Amino acid sequence: MADTHGGAGDNGHHGPKVQAYLVIGGALAVFTIVSFVVNAAVRSDPPILTPNQGFWIILTVAIVKASLVVFYFMHLLWDWRKVGFMIVPAMILGAMMAVVLYPDIVAAWHPKPITDDAYAGESPPAPRPDHP
Repeated sequence: MADTHGGAGDNGHHGPKVQAYLVIGGALAVFTIVSFVVNAAVRSDPPILTPNQGFWIILTVAIVKASLVVFYFMHLLWDWRKVGFMIVPAMILGAMMAVVLYPDIVAAWHPKPITDDAYAGESPPAPRPDHP
């Protein structure tokens, strides 16, 4: 039996071809070189760029590189709807976890319980030498 491609039930290949991956890989290499050149320009004596300018250039290059990786190598340019079913619930659960843990985070800022009046007006005792 011969395997035929492009039959009635075949949806076809979606996404980039090998040449697109090579172009994106080359662009990522060029952007990496740009980051190193900007870093060298900031560290040169005398500096060609200020640290603030270097930061913003490198940050922009990093965002472009991350976008290329996400959209092409992770196929989000074509499969965004499928990934949305995973990302949206994760974001909802993350927000719910932040709300649930918020009281514990705030309570951890205080060295003693908020309702404890044992040390009102005086400093707490020093820690014992045998217990750090």
